[in-house]
Amino acid sequence: MARLRTRTTHDETNTMGTIHRTLLLPALAGAFLFAACSDDDDDKPTPTITAALPVLGLDTLATAVAAAGLDGDLAGTGPFTLYAPTDAAFAALPDGVLDSLLLPQNQQALIDVLLYHVVPDAVSIADAAAMESDTTLSGPDILIDTLDAELYINNARVLDGDNVASNGIIHTIDQVLLPPADIFATLTGRGFETLTMAITAADLETTLTAPGDYTLLAPTDAAFVALGQVTVDFLLDPINQAELQAVLGYHLINQRATASDALTVELVETSQGQNVLFSFEAGQLRVNGIPITHFNIPCTNGIIHVVDTVIEAPVTIAQTAVAAGLSTLVTALDAAGLTATFADAAAGPFTVFAPTNAAFDALPAGVLNQLLDPINQPVLIDVLQYHVVLTEYTAAGVVAASGTGLTTLEGSSLTIATGGGDVTVDGNTLGSLNVLASNGIIHTIGGVLLPPGAIAALQ
Repeated sequence: MARLRTRTTHDETNTMGTIHRTLLLPALAGAFLFAACSDDDDDKPTPTITAALPVLGLDTLATAVAAAGLDGDLAGTGPFTLYAPTDAAFAALPDGVLDSLLLPQNQQALIDVLLYHVVPDAVSIADAAAMESDTTLSGPDILIDTLDAELYINNARVLDGDNVASNGIIHTIDQVLLPPADIFATLTGRGFETLTMAITAADLETTLTAPGDYTLLAPTDAAFVALGQVTVDFLLDPINQAELQAVLGYHLINQRATASDALTVELVETSQGQNVLFSFEAGQLRVNGIPITHFNIPCTNGIIHVVDTVIEAPVTIAQTAVAAGLSTLVTALDAAGLTATFADAAAGPFTVFAPTNAAFDALPAGVLNQLLDPINQPVLIDVLQYHVVLTEYTAAGVVAASGTGLTTLEGSSLTIATGGGDVTVDGNTLGSLNVLASNGIIHTIGGVLLPPGAIAALQ
């Protein structure tokens, strides 16, 4: 029978396939009040973790625990904390995985998986929320992170916490935790076929199997399909290895960055040398505005965040304005002789509050034509520079400047205000936020910002 160890009496290090287990004392009945029991059952012995599983409706987990020979151990002294996958979590595993784990010949693999869900201590939700990681009975650590007031264990969300048993605590989670391997092996095991081919073709496999600390933004196979087969074939052609390395380099960060780490920093430099921008919008963790569908997948040499799009490295502010359809702004930059400044990847970084075409159209009759007249170029330069701040301010950074203002290239200060869910700059509402460029950030704005005296200065 498989045996568990307790944190307080043993210091062995367990690794996958070699788990050192010790015989535990009999369970201590009645030590805690099991949360699932009704008031009428208060006089009955509190169930152990093993006995509590069916009470909580965790039938698949109970079956797996029995198949692994861990049912007696999880009825032992403890204390233990079990992060317990629901039946739905097991059902979401790829076809055949659960059936394979339950085969007698795969008992050791099942033990490794289950012990990766168990911590040898009683850890409440409040305790866990104050931690960044914890060591499991299988040896490797689990990541603990909080995002949008939800607690996550690796990439699994805690659904129902603090179910107290006589020998520990049970927290239910919405995914099965898998013991970590290196980044490349993890991608292979999770079916990232195109990405693993690309990593091999880019000569990055050795990097992502060796010890290290990386964060990989991992596009799914569907993300590569969306590129088109011609593009994928081009990138995988050995003659184009440099282009492929540049693409993958923009998805690789040379440090570990959990979801909360990335949101705290916001702008994170990739191994390719340009920044990615992490944000939390509409209940979704994003990078460069692209949804991160799964985050905090731990590996022995880093972390994986899954994206549903192959992320393109940003281009300059001038190029981004063209791609975003800000045609009037592009025309104004040309007329002011400022295009070269914002087309220089080495310039800046800038924050640009970019008026939409509709914002320019809303100017008083004749004003736009006057601004574009060469005779008024100095005024146009002042107007455009009044939209630019010499530093990168994300949307959160702009909000943080509320009340203090931001000094523009023109020299005046912009007034930032928040209220009703909107952010306004000089009374004009921001629209699209955090549009990342190689030399700064663009936030579109619903009105043209005019520095004091600009209209009066027009000829």
